[in-house]
Amino acid sequence: MNLIFIIRHWAFTLLLGPFIFAIINGLNTNWSSKNILDFFQIYPLMIFMGLLFSLPTYICISILFTVFKNKKIQPCCAKTILMILVVIGIFITTGLINGTVWFDLAISYSISSIAAGIFLMRYFKNETES
Repeated sequence: MNLIFIIRHWAFTLLLGPFIFAIINGLNTNWSSKNILDFFQIYPLMIFMGLLFSLPTYICISILFTVFKNKKIQPCCAKTILMILVVIGIFITTGLINGTVWFDLAISYSISSIAAGIFLMRYFKNETES
């Protein structure tokens, strides 16, 4: 397992999270072409804000990664633990931000994180376990 797994996980989570958030919100409201256009206009801002708000979580995850690497923990167990900690970090961060859609944000980024983790563990298995 190497640091590339964490960086890819972070990138996939940041890229997928806003789309899942839009889908969750789209189920609650009437979608129109204007709403879709508005989403694509704020998508870069959502990625940037997600990057800023996820920094503390991923710094902690990077530190834990080095601890796990030194302790010779199985890569599959370490990745699972790291993904669980990312989901906990997402809920803590969005809970601190608060607001009207914090729970929808937490759910969407958690789904994104879990999907990214499963995808990366499955399709980049040989590369990330070296």
